[in-house]
Amino acid sequence: MEEDDPHLERLPVDFEQVAITTESNDRFSVIDDKAWAHLFPPKRGFIRLGSKGRAFAIGLYHQLHCVNSLRFSYTIARDGLVTDPEVLRGKIGHDNHCFQFIRQSIQCKADNSLVPIQTNRNLSLAAMGFGSMHRCGNWEQVRRFVVENQAQWESVPLFNGTSGRHVE
Repeated sequence: MEEDDPHLERLPVDFEQVAITTESNDRFSVIDDKAWAHLFPPKRGFIRLGSKGRAFAIGLYHQLHCVNSLRFSYTIARDGLVTDPEVLRGKIGHDNHCFQFIRQSIQCKADNSLVPIQTNRNLSLAAMGFGSMHRCGNWEQVRRFVVENQAQWESVPLFNGTSGRHVE
């Protein structure tokens, strides 16, 4: 496969697997914009690969972008912050894309971790699923790769004809 082959499918690095136990986390509440923003590396995680620097998004950051966008849509709908029908139609189109992308990403990973059901406790649905162990790709290694890659291509705009300001 040539460096600029348009059929690249994965980052050209193997990342280690890590274990994570899911837990309730108030840091990423629906209203904490700053915490959600810190999930993303610069330029929302876009990178360049190959000798010509073909631009790519990374699935991890596209998925997080979609969850964050749906979080934002939920908040503005809950609080009635957007009433312009044109803006709402645009949001619905993007939100539909995100629901589809997240659904397909979840199915693709086919996480087969067992999530125990606590039948002897009176747990709310909000507590279900926490405490189970999952095997995951090391997202910190992915972030380091992105930052190093962006440093190599710092002087090249991400999109032709633009300064890349919209992805800072």
